[in-house]
Amino acid sequence: MEEPFYDFRILNDALRFEFESIGKRKLKKLILFSDTTIPNLYQLSLADINEDGSLDFLNVSNNNDRNTILATVFQTTSIFFDNYPEALIGFTGSTEERTQLYQIAIARELPKLSERFIIRGLKNDMLEPFMRNRNYEGFVISLKNTQLSKN
Repeated sequence: MEEPFYDFRILNDALRFEFESIGKRKLKKLILFSDTTIPNLYQLSLADINEDGSLDFLNVSNNNDRNTILATVFQTTSIFFDNYPEALIGFTGSTEERTQLYQIAIARELPKLSERFIIRGLKNDMLEPFMRNRNYEGFVISLKNTQLSKN
């Protein structure tokens, strides 16, 4: 992904990343990789950090910097995988529209992403290789050397 990205802080052993979205206003953002009940599967979340420190996963900030935010998520994902090379990252949008936005971004960057990552789409509780022009409920990404990529 060749888009510009925001400077970010790496926290909690590369499980948490904070940055500022700069557009109509400055907004504190969080990228979080959380453990799940499935071994080596981490959930990727993006949230606004409210003034009181609470997290808002549903806010639509309309700060006109979507591509920069997505590029920042991509950069932090690369750092996460540098620290956790056997991990799998699962994610979905907090709304159908956001899931579709992520799907469009993945499809646009698929040739570049496929150089390093295996990308799967979740459809009807089944994972399949990501394909353009299919609607997915979520996504799972891994490095090419993980067990998921060997199946």
